[in-house]
Amino acid sequence: MISKIRGSAPGKVLWLGGYSVLERPNIGFIATVNSRVYVEATRNASRRIEIDAPQFGSKIEGVVETNGRIMADVDDKLKLIFTCVEVTLRYVVATGRELGGVSITTKSDPEILYKNVGDKIVKSGLGSSAAVSVAAVGTLLRLFEIDDPDNQKTHKLAQLAHSLATGKVGSGFDVASATFGSIIYVRYSPSLITALPKEFSNEELFSLINSEWDYSVEKMILPNSLIPVMANFSGEGTSTHVSVSKVFEFKKESIEEYESIISAINSANLDALKALKKLSETPPEDVVEEFVHAFDVGRAATKELGKRSGVNIEDDYATDLIEESKKNGALVAKLPGAGGRDAIVALTKDTIQERRLRGFWRSRKDLEIMDMSFSNRGFEYNIL
Repeated sequence: MISKIRGSAPGKVLWLGGYSVLERPNIGFIATVNSRVYVEATRNASRRIEIDAPQFGSKIEGVVETNGRIMADVDDKLKLIFTCVEVTLRYVVATGRELGGVSITTKSDPEILYKNVGDKIVKSGLGSSAAVSVAAVGTLLRLFEIDDPDNQKTHKLAQLAHSLATGKVGSGFDVASATFGSIIYVRYSPSLITALPKEFSNEELFSLINSEWDYSVEKMILPNSLIPVMANFSGEGTSTHVSVSKVFEFKKESIEEYESIISAINSANLDALKALKKLSETPPEDVVEEFVHAFDVGRAATKELGKRSGVNIEDDYATDLIEESKKNGALVAKLPGAGGRDAIVALTKDTIQERRLRGFWRSRKDLEIMDMSFSNRGFEYNIL
């Protein structure tokens, strides 16, 4: 019997697919970073459960019932990991296994953490909530020795738990990349989760996780010929949920205009991805130009979506910064994910241009360069 285990899942950057990935069958390209969330889990002989999250200064203590539900008071800051743990324990019960108690501790690399800025918590933009969801689910499945060699159960349970905890069904690209690593992704149909009864049984949970889902995942890594650089905006932050909600309001009010813009974004992304796949250690200049052109067309269409929907996806200040970055070493640059001033990412073509861009960003008071690299790894675990 496994008594102690440690698992981890990475943060990510969405290079292609902002907003368009919300709609099937549009693609997203996500690359994972070397900054990770770690979850350590230990079995105990009692039915007690403890979830300790030092980075939030909070802890959950309670009792695991025989059906996998947890009786405990839960701080709002720990609602996500609590939901991930409870959903996974219920799935464990549904497989016919006996539950005991478990002690869980989370830890995160500094770059992926939420930061306290004044009286606000500002996220890093690397997908910490998705990473902790996958790390918690995957670690517990292995602790209770549930076979999941290709991480499909980990992925589905983490998608479900993340949706239940946040109260919405997102595209899931961040959960998918935290599970599988750097990928080309097409989302699952939201109805897979919305059709689940609000008070679902363990049997219904088991059936959902073991059914076929219609997402698509293809392994894809950034070419070695491109060097990524990333920075956070100092003291800034954007609510992905609020931004996406406003875009969906625009969709309801102007469906044809919305679909036209989303189609333009995805078309440009497909062209950029096609070029990206052709890039090698010494890429032909015309292929680089093809990639840059398609990337910029998609970025411009995404900015237009922000204008039409009233969302600060890429304001004129950010556009000026991106254009200045391209004059100072960047091949391409963008505000990743939902946009707004969480972070800025760029790709450079060699170490000389990388140093040039880093120097330019360091000269600005509004940016903090993040010390990280892209690893392409997904969920991993070690038995202790």
